[in-house]
Amino acid sequence: MCSLAISSYALAKEVIKEISISGQKKIEESAIRAKIQSQVGSNLDPQRIRQDIKDLFGTGFFYNVVVDKKPAQGGVALNYIVSEKPTISEIKFEGNDEIEGDELREAVGIKVYEILDMAKVNEAIAKLEKLYEEKGYFLARVKANVVPGKDNTSTLNFGITENEKVKVAKIRFLGNTQMPSTKLKSVMQTQEGGYFSFMSGSGAYKQDVFDRDIQLLYYLVYYNEGYIQAKIDRPQTYVTPDKKSIYITIRIEEGERFNVGEVTFTGDLLFPDSELYNDIKIKSGELFVYSTLQSDLGTLQAKYGDLGYAYANIIPRTRAREKEKLVDVTFEIDKGNKVYIGRINMSGNTKTRDKVIRREMQILEGELYNETRKRESLNNIKRLGYFEDVTFNTKTPQGRPDIMDIDVVVKERNTGTIQLGAGYSNFGGFLLNGQVNQINLFGRGQKLGLSIDYSDKQKVFNLNFTEPYFMDTEWSLGGDLYSRDRKLTEYDEDKKGVGIRVGHPLAPYLEGSIGYKIDDTTLTLKGDPPDTDLFPVETANGLTSAVTMSLAYDKRDDRFAPTEGMYNSIGIEYAGLGGDLEYTKGAVTARYYKKVFWDVVWRNNFNYGVITPGSSGKDVPFNQLFLLGGANSLRGFDWYSIGKRKYSQKAALALAGNPNAEKLAMKPFGGTQQLYYNLEFQFPLINEAGVKGVVFYDIGYADDDFSLSEFRSNWGFGFRWFSPIGPLRFEFGLPFNRDEVYGERAVNFQFAIGSPF
Repeated sequence: MCSLAISSYALAKEVIKEISISGQKKIEESAIRAKIQSQVGSNLDPQRIRQDIKDLFGTGFFYNVVVDKKPAQGGVALNYIVSEKPTISEIKFEGNDEIEGDELREAVGIKVYEILDMAKVNEAIAKLEKLYEEKGYFLARVKANVVPGKDNTSTLNFGITENEKVKVAKIRFLGNTQMPSTKLKSVMQTQEGGYFSFMSGSGAYKQDVFDRDIQLLYYLVYYNEGYIQAKIDRPQTYVTPDKKSIYITIRIEEGERFNVGEVTFTGDLLFPDSELYNDIKIKSGELFVYSTLQSDLGTLQAKYGDLGYAYANIIPRTRAREKEKLVDVTFEIDKGNKVYIGRINMSGNTKTRDKVIRREMQILEGELYNETRKRESLNNIKRLGYFEDVTFNTKTPQGRPDIMDIDVVVKERNTGTIQLGAGYSNFGGFLLNGQVNQINLFGRGQKLGLSIDYSDKQKVFNLNFTEPYFMDTEWSLGGDLYSRDRKLTEYDEDKKGVGIRVGHPLAPYLEGSIGYKIDDTTLTLKGDPPDTDLFPVETANGLTSAVTMSLAYDKRDDRFAPTEGMYNSIGIEYAGLGGDLEYTKGAVTARYYKKVFWDVVWRNNFNYGVITPGSSGKDVPFNQLFLLGGANSLRGFDWYSIGKRKYSQKAALALAGNPNAEKLAMKPFGGTQQLYYNLEFQFPLINEAGVKGVVFYDIGYADDDFSLSEFRSNWGFGFRWFSPIGPLRFEFGLPFNRDEVYGERAVNFQFAIGSPF
């Protein structure tokens, strides 16, 4: 409310002799005067005074302003009387059992000691109800109450009625004669609740998510299957009287299926029609697939963008021919003008240095725009694994349509972990673990790793460091320092060593490296007497002086948590440059990742290894032979239990009288080759907590010569927690055709720290 206490007569020539302010308690008088346009010595102007009142209200500090006029010598005196809004002395929440007060305070966006603004209070109510909706409390309601206090302060109370969490009990489709309901449900984020909803979050109903689901049904199902005339009515929802369950009915009119008719191009054609047609995937006579059309738009935009036409506008015009059930597609192309790269700016990288990002860029300031290299630059930065999100924001400087500035906006993730913990594994028993890992040391892109594992069966120390751009060149330089003390069934192993390596890119995504390592191994046999026939330690003890070479092709979208792409490597280690031991070891790894739908990732890992004796004819050290089993290969079996076995005379004598003595005397020894394959489907369970589920299949064997009949396999399931201290794996492997004589269990629990591959 406002008031203007000035009569209309005698205003024209009255002069303002004095302006005073009254009623303020917390707002400085100078701040109020700064908003008043009327000045001492000027003629009294009612329009200006009205503007003064509007301006004072616009500050948001006052709920009433009155201007009082009194006679003064030679003119008039004006008194601006203000009534301040109260400040908020306290914010309270009542009825919030499911969400903590701190989370609610963060959501409201109002702070203590702010001026009370009812518009902001109403916005806060909407934000709180939105927060509850996101948590699954679709029927939660919030009311605000302002309680006056002393000294023009007020307490802001939010009364919350949470109601029960609404669960989607049933989603029903009507009219879908061609598309099974299971397929329709599979693309929706809104899912029916089940027994494990408390873990997976399924069954939650969120209106905005459900609205997107309807669009996904159009684009990911019907339009992708040629049903371009499909219609989906507004869904009908029914909430049960107890407000705990919701039933959803979706009516669909599918229509007929359409194929692609004529495909033509018009507009600014810089390439022959035949070349453009060969570049796209949508073809005449084939089923009309919406996602293919969208992919083709990206292909054509990149083709024009590589010539510098950054703003090429390509519009796909479609025309349905009802009788023939065909869709004609015309790509209208407006190439626009050629564009050059202006300034490239970095933002959001509070830790990572600009140059770490810039050296991944394939485009430079001042050069002609190139769409393909721009996309490669974006992918290179994502692949670093330092950032949760990377976006390129483009803008055109005023008056320069031929220039494109690029803002590289990143959201940094925690790239370092410090861990002290305890765990259990089938191989090592109870385990104490300490780790320090940093893949972006001091924001320079350097990698540092330190780990210590201490258990009854092994004590491992590893220290490694890598500088990926040594002296700001494309050469990488790294070093390793390691110590391993393992207590196996038949012998103890003590190994200490050091290594150095250098690398250089050979082609896009391909890097070669060469290194040298030297280590000293001491094996001590157990038993009384020790089994020297089976384990000749003289072939394995001593110095190993080896050169290593590797090639790695890495096109994963994220090196930390890949969901797309591949990683392939081949490595050779030649031991025999002096030292006591000689052998040549090779390894081939192929990994492939694909997001099949939503956040379900199909993960594949193929590994082949081989070791051969050196030129002197010395036997391969038996501790270098391959054995499988455990959390990093075949998860349905004990560590190092799968592979070539060798007869132990000592074991046979100890087992005399046992009907299985001959078989049990065959001890895991290891083969000169190994081959195994891991397949996984990883899916989110609790996204907010970084908990993911996994189902997997493993198959492989280790021997001197392979026979498919000897290969062992297992399946399993588990979950992974991508915790602040790193990935923790909890997996249950179930072997096929288990051998009970060798003590193979029906279920093997595997705990491990770090990603499997």
